[in-house]
Amino acid sequence: MQSPLAQPPEPTDTATSSKSPADLYKQAMHPLDVVRGSLDNWSDAELGALAVGMHMANEDCAQTKPELYKGDDLFNLARLCAFGQDWEGANDAALAYIAQREEEHRTQSYAISVSSLFHMRAVDLAVETARGMLKFPYDAEVAYALRDLKNNLVQASDPAALSLAEAEHPLIVAALKQGVPLKAEHGDAVIGLGALYESAMQLAFLDRYAGKDDAAAVAAADVQAALPATATLAAEDQLRIDATARRYQLLGTHLPDVKILRALQSPAAKAQVDLNFASATVLVLFPDWCVECRKMMKTLTKFAEVNRDTPIHAYGLVFADDSVVLGAPAHEQNLEQLAGTRTLVVPATAVQALGATDYPLGIVLDDTRTIRFVGTLPADAFSGDGYVSKLIVNMVKIAHNPPQLTKKGN
Repeated sequence: MQSPLAQPPEPTDTATSSKSPADLYKQAMHPLDVVRGSLDNWSDAELGALAVGMHMANEDCAQTKPELYKGDDLFNLARLCAFGQDWEGANDAALAYIAQREEEHRTQSYAISVSSLFHMRAVDLAVETARGMLKFPYDAEVAYALRDLKNNLVQASDPAALSLAEAEHPLIVAALKQGVPLKAEHGDAVIGLGALYESAMQLAFLDRYAGKDDAAAVAAADVQAALPATATLAAEDQLRIDATARRYQLLGTHLPDVKILRALQSPAAKAQVDLNFASATVLVLFPDWCVECRKMMKTLTKFAEVNRDTPIHAYGLVFADDSVVLGAPAHEQNLEQLAGTRTLVVPATAVQALGATDYPLGIVLDDTRTIRFVGTLPADAFSGDGYVSKLIVNMVKIAHNPPQLTKKGN
């Protein structure tokens, strides 16, 4: 018998009236913000305008010299070069601004340098620079810069993500204890408690992926105890905190029963996940409007076919998101684009069951149906020896060679 999935609360006048106008506005704007967040969902006109702007910024950056500017002009040159993806120019301008010992945009300039170095594949130097930022007052700019670098390192399967998260841990926990959104020391940047909590929990996730379960439990307990019970949370923050906690709770447990409505691979395909979980099973949850996710299903299907003798299973789990797409015909049009792929249609309640907030959400299970990974996947996750392959290799490695404790328990 399938266990019931967690159901979202029914909309009522009471539920609406309990939210502030600001929360209601954010809730109404959320679908648009989510869609805008991926370039795959932009129109041809928008992409064209972006390309023109980036080209102009790149040309302008190439024709300027940092030594000709100072103060705000120099900082804006670093921003211009970063927008044009002239990473060397952006780094040079950012370092020149830092060298002038200006305070106002110092942290932002370090952040531009970190991003530029990573894109230039000077990863060790990017990590070293980010560690230097931990000596600054821990504000929103520092938190955003480290979060972005940690995510980039994770998707590059770089173990430096774990050591960087360990170094940041006491600072981000201290910030959570304040119980208010973290603001920038200079500027308007703010990181909400939900995003801060999620970034803080990344250490616990990374410890689990490394097979360090005891360290993960300590890190998770630190984060969960840090947020004061008296903190006033916006609805969006509460949703992100609950979803992050749900994803962490899933690690080491069996996959929840998620009802499968139908298969899109072919009329004869079974509407189920193969009950023989084999060497590994990879699931990718996404809403039907996610263009990037729909494109991923083609490479996921090829990945499953190439690895069927291992065997490794892979399935997409798509749901109809009525907050973005209106009407059954529109949903069906999106699903038609997934025909021939290993995609299964599931109810929207899978979102709560799997703690999804960002997409595509990947879940990797071992041969016992136990979840070993849950997190957002990069667009090229199934390409060649990509992110998913590395996740599976690491999962098998940890299973056969778990970390050994020292006499001190470290």
